[in-house]
Amino acid sequence: MKKLLLISLLAYCLSPLAHSQDVQRFAERSVMGTARYVGMGGAMTAIGGDPSAGLDNPAGLGLYRNSEISLTAAVNAQGSILKIQVPQVTAIWSSGKDKQKGLIYNNFLISYNQLHSFHQDIQLAGANLGMLPTICALTDGLNESSFNDDKIWDNTEIGWLSILGYDGYLIDPASDNRWTPAANLTKGRLSISETGAVNQYTIAWSGNISNQWYIGASINIPTINYSKNIVHFESDGNNYAELNSTFSASGVGVNASVGFIGRPTEWLRLGVALHTPTVLSMSLHTEGLMYSKIANNEYETYTPTGRTTSTCPTPLRTSISIAGQWKNIGMLSVQYDYAHTMRDKQTKISPMEDVHTLRAGLEAQVWAGWYINAGYVYESPFLKQDPVVGLDYNSIRTDIDYRYTQWKQYASVGIGYRNDLWLLTVAYQYGWQLLHQYASECQSNPIALKLENHYLNCTLGFRF
Repeated sequence: MKKLLLISLLAYCLSPLAHSQDVQRFAERSVMGTARYVGMGGAMTAIGGDPSAGLDNPAGLGLYRNSEISLTAAVNAQGSILKIQVPQVTAIWSSGKDKQKGLIYNNFLISYNQLHSFHQDIQLAGANLGMLPTICALTDGLNESSFNDDKIWDNTEIGWLSILGYDGYLIDPASDNRWTPAANLTKGRLSISETGAVNQYTIAWSGNISNQWYIGASINIPTINYSKNIVHFESDGNNYAELNSTFSASGVGVNASVGFIGRPTEWLRLGVALHTPTVLSMSLHTEGLMYSKIANNEYETYTPTGRTTSTCPTPLRTSISIAGQWKNIGMLSVQYDYAHTMRDKQTKISPMEDVHTLRAGLEAQVWAGWYINAGYVYESPFLKQDPVVGLDYNSIRTDIDYRYTQWKQYASVGIGYRNDLWLLTVAYQYGWQLLHQYASECQSNPIALKLENHYLNCTLGFRF
């Protein structure tokens, strides 16, 4: 039976169990929601009138003049993974007065939205993936006698990857407490499987003032479920090492949003919104298993189950948008989103970049009640240019891989019908991102990957 180790730490997210890659991972957002929102690339901060538009600007709820319930179903395909999802369920209550000035409508919303999906598989092969040099680097400074400890898994000065390497006879002691690889494993492959999602539950209010100004606010409760399984194999044809790592995280947080939309003229709309950072309360789990063969001897060693708690902040987000509307013909919207990452209070340094997202969306009425949509999104990277994202020397984690996403882009189209009683919209989105995947911090040359994603969703709604 596997041993169980309970380690209780309450720490900032950059702890021995987590690093800046996790901050990026849990802060990421995809363009998900209603089919109209997806079809317009999410460029709806100045437009509103859609359940998912409230994700960016709660003031958009104020444009409703009827109550509405809606549901969205989606098919998400990345590589060989096909996932059926329900990314949005919303109920909106609209209450208005028969007047033209002052507070005309008070609208309320309760919704569930999926903000991001982690589902993806990555398979790659290469030379000099750096597993053993990384283990040696994490072990340098330790005397071999440090491993003669009956309670070694409880020793907070020794990382679990060092223990796996030592027990698997993969590293040898050298002079001055330095360590060297027991074999030159030059051929390798890496398999990464990720699952889970970021979901959000929202309660929002918005007011319509004189059919010209709209204000709104929301309270949001995001939840995270994430799991990563990695198989890292390296060999020289005779000797080998196979590291199986598991890392999972679940958590919940709270944030707030406020927003404003103005219609200074019939054809012009301006929108701005602010989203507070989320402090996520996380529960994290990690395990590692090492198979090895050195000098014709085979070994197997595994870690206990490591458990810890942590807090993880996500960025402060702002959104600014301008849209033009031409009577009943259609509208064009452009939007800029800014995510400000937290920095060390003393050094003002962060391994993460502020993220800049540009969106553009188009909607046109092609027939009475029938509309077509098109959208485009570009997102800058979270992390600085190809950073080294390594584990601390005493980390209990064993997943040594990390990646640098250079950019993300989305292009989408949609078609829908809506009237005073019901609506039906379908959208297709193609997403692609360019990233550098590192098997370890000692891999000198990353493997460049282009990941593609196909997303098809459909929204059905009823108005009353």
